[in-house]
This record gives sequence, structure tokens and C-alpha cells, in this order.
Amino acid sequence: MLKLILFLLFIQTVSATSFRPQPIEQQIKESDGLFLGHYLKKKTVKLENGSLATQMYFKMTKEVGLQSEFFGLDEIIVHYPGGKLGDQHIHVEGVPKFVPGEKVVLFIKNINQRYWGMNLGFGSYKMVNFGKETVLVNTIFPDLPKIGQVKWGEFELAVKSVKGLNLRTIDSLESEQIVPNRLPASEGQNRSLASVSEEAQNKHEAPILNIFWLVMILGIAGGIFRFSVNTSTK
Repeated sequence: MLKLILFLLFIQTVSATSFRPQPIEQQIKESDGLFLGHYLKKKTVKLENGSLATQMYFKMTKEVGLQSEFFGLDEIIVHYPGGKLGDQHIHVEGVPKFVPGEKVVLFIKNINQRYWGMNLGFGSYKMVNFGKETVLVNTIFPDLPKIGQVKWGEFELAVKSVKGLNLRTIDSLESEQIVPNRLPASEGQNRSLASVSEEAQNKHEAPILNIFWLVMILGIAGGIFRFSVNTSTK
């Protein structure tokens, strides 16, 4: 019965592409972690259940909730549903787009021992300098005051207020050059959740979500979107 209700709700959402505005404090609260970093590159991979996911690679400079101090984590892979691999193409509307070297803030969720971008493009902000002011600009609502444009200082205070923690600076990155083609050591596994036997657990114990449920989980809290599947023989 629950799956039927979710399916009917999904059918209603696929006809629209507008997101519901949400205060950034709410996104901070709902996220498992968040980070400030530079976008490096992306690639499409096939997951264990056969669905496609786009892996986006980032070099982090600040974070909360990722335990980078314990795992030596300064690079991160964030997954988004869909992508193009060979003749298979799954398009998920609302997935953010970045330019290599671009400085962004992302909210993430931990699902099946992988990091996934929360709320698709609504959970991603680009860092922009307006004169002496540094502002986070939302990729879905760039012109919406307070929700689409957040001053960096106000964002740091909001993180402290909601999470009870300050954004942690990853000191090892301060003197490093951002290299767009450099890849993280892992291939997408969430090291903060991993264990010695994580490979076996992934194959036999961890629940596997298909593209339908991933889209529902990642996007329905933050807005409404649609996705399409195209198969080409070209």
C-alpha cells in the first residue's frame, strides 16, 4: 500500500519541474553532512543493481559531518541519479551542473555507504563574490532573497546553530593547487561508513535502491522534478 501511494505521488510529480523553496536552515537540518569545495570532474558509473549514477568529484576545503579528520578525507565523490553510459541514458531533471574549478557548497545524504547529493540542484550552492561580500547562490533559485542568496557569514552561523558544530577547515588543502583531473583514492564508497568487510556487506547485506527510489528519496523533500530514460543505438 505504501509503495502504491508513493507511486501515485511520483506520477503527479513527473509532470512538473518546479522546486518548492525551503529555508537553508531546513536543508542543513535534513542533511547528513555538507561541505565547501572545488568541483573537479564527473563520470557515469553503473551501480550494483544495474542503474546509472553520475559521480561528481570535489576537492574539499571545509566540511561538517564527514569526519575528514579521522579518515584523511580531503577529496569526495558525490553521486546523483542518472547519467549516460554507452547507449543507456537516464536524464534526471534538476541535477546540478558545475564548471571544473568552481567553488560550491553541497548538502549530502548517506545512502548504501555512498554520498548522494541531497535535493538535487536545490541542495547545491555556488560561491560568488559581490564586491567585498561572499554569497552562496542556489542553482535552482539564484534570484530568490534569503533562500537563493545567502551570505557566507550567515551560512556559517546557521550551520553552527543547527548542527552544533563549526565548519571544519581541512588544513592540508590550503597550499595545494586544484587539479581538475585528479581523482579521489576511492571509487565512490563512503569511507566514513566503511569497515574492513564493507565489500561483502555491500554485496550481501546493504539494501539496494533503484533509480526510482533514489530520485524519490533525494528530491521529493526539496522539490518536484521529472526524469526520462532514453536508449540510443548511435
